[in-house]
Amino acid sequence: MNSLFITPRRLVARQGISYLARRQQSSATSPMWQTKVVYEGGLAKAAKVMKLASVASFVGATAAVPLFFTGDSDVPSSARTILALTTIGMTASSTALVTWALRPYVVSLRVVSPNEPSGQQTMAEGIPMLVETMTVLAQPRTRLVFTGQLRPAALPMTSWIAVDASEKMKDLAQGILREVNQGRKKDLVALAQQGDLFYAHTQGPVSDEMAKVLAAAPSQEQ
Repeated sequence: MNSLFITPRRLVARQGISYLARRQQSSATSPMWQTKVVYEGGLAKAAKVMKLASVASFVGATAAVPLFFTGDSDVPSSARTILALTTIGMTASSTALVTWALRPYVVSLRVVSPNEPSGQQTMAEGIPMLVETMTVLAQPRTRLVFTGQLRPAALPMTSWIAVDASEKMKDLAQGILREVNQGRKKDLVALAQQGDLFYAHTQGPVSDEMAKVLAAAPSQEQ
């Protein structure tokens, strides 16, 4: 019979245990990092269309090659071969040019900051950022970059070039990447490597948060 009745003391104890369990579970699953968009490329949509159009033109030209060698015509086979190679070469060169020019284009830039005030000490290694660019097929390509990795680039259409991360940056990146990539199946974020290029419109008005990024990592245009 005693098991059928719960005294107020037992009820309070059970509620306390339940509250602690929920709090522990919440703290275990709560994110340690938060992100905020501080920059978006104004020509991102146009850049995506250009990439897709250039790839489509190359694929179309390649698929049309057999047409140069079919049908009745007095055109010699050598001339047809030259025409086919010229068509493929022109489309391939234009596709390569567009890919090279738009590869560093930054679609968006998100600053990563710790949720806990104690994590502010990690900012000594530079501001961590999630920088999204595009692949050849205009798919998202995201890299974790610290402002301490960025150097002004001397190449055209390029604001920064990345250098290798320090050991402290790599240690910090492991925790950020583990959380950012959780549940992702595509576009897994990786730490930026030496030689990675990034281009952003840094001339003109920018947000206050982006101004802090530029102060920590001056670009070529500044």
